[in-house]
Amino acid sequence: MSDVYLFDDVVYKLYKNDNEFFNTNFRDLSRRETRIAFTRSDFAWNHALSPSIYLELQGVSVANDQIRFLAFDDAPEEFLIVMRRIAREHLLFERIVSNGISREDCFSLGSQLADSLTKARTQRFSGYNYFETFKANIVDVHNFIKDVAEYVPFEEVQAYIDFLETFRLNNRSLFESTLSLELDRGGDTHSHNVVVTDGQLLLMDTYPPKDAWLIEHHLLPLYRIGTDIWGLSGNKELFEAFVAGYEETAAIKVDRSLDALFVTYSALIAVSYHYMLQRTDKSKALAATRFHSFLRTYFKEITASAVK
Repeated sequence: MSDVYLFDDVVYKLYKNDNEFFNTNFRDLSRRETRIAFTRSDFAWNHALSPSIYLELQGVSVANDQIRFLAFDDAPEEFLIVMRRIAREHLLFERIVSNGISREDCFSLGSQLADSLTKARTQRFSGYNYFETFKANIVDVHNFIKDVAEYVPFEEVQAYIDFLETFRLNNRSLFESTLSLELDRGGDTHSHNVVVTDGQLLLMDTYPPKDAWLIEHHLLPLYRIGTDIWGLSGNKELFEAFVAGYEETAAIKVDRSLDALFVTYSALIAVSYHYMLQRTDKSKALAATRFHSFLRTYFKEITASAVK
């Protein structure tokens, strides 16, 4: 969806106008006005979360195959997002798969996530029906997992989707009341978009590509990242420490009856994502199979418990 230009210390990100898959399935960026508006919104959200990474918007024009930097108010043809370059080894994903994370780390990261989201979430939302919103989320995740059908059989996929839909239907009053009142600004938060440097958590590239994903249940970022920690490490204690750190700083008690819903949902996204990645990056194959194994085991446990 973007061209990324890497230099020693800085990165320039320019959204494309001709990515047919993205324009058709997520957001049509073929028009300049739409592309600039999206770039502005993307930068504003990510800068609010991590100003030390998202440095500035840079106006540019293109002439004779050359990019020329412009002053911000000189009616630029495009905007570049200027970012500080981050080494791969600082990604939370890399820390987890290399077993380089402790319970103390997870508690601190959960605490910092709560703090970062609190600072960036400056607008209250109302009038949304989470019963309907999550129905659309189930459709989206179903499409994701179907795209990796060579790894996740149809019957298995259907079992996961049926579980999410049954949970939604059986808890309609909860979705339409309490959960609808707990919606907030969301984003594409997962371990590939979390940077950890000197113990500090920074979020990057989390502005969602679809408008429908801008508003979500306020706990979903906690579950998306927490499920990555649990699924990739195989260590539930790390997940519990992450949740505890979040609870302490956010001054809330997470409703753990939502675990089955949000862990399954988050794991489905992660399994799809890692299987997609490993098609072109074989180094992600181990993470994909590890996460898939986690999902199967977890799902077996929660469904067996429900039967009892």
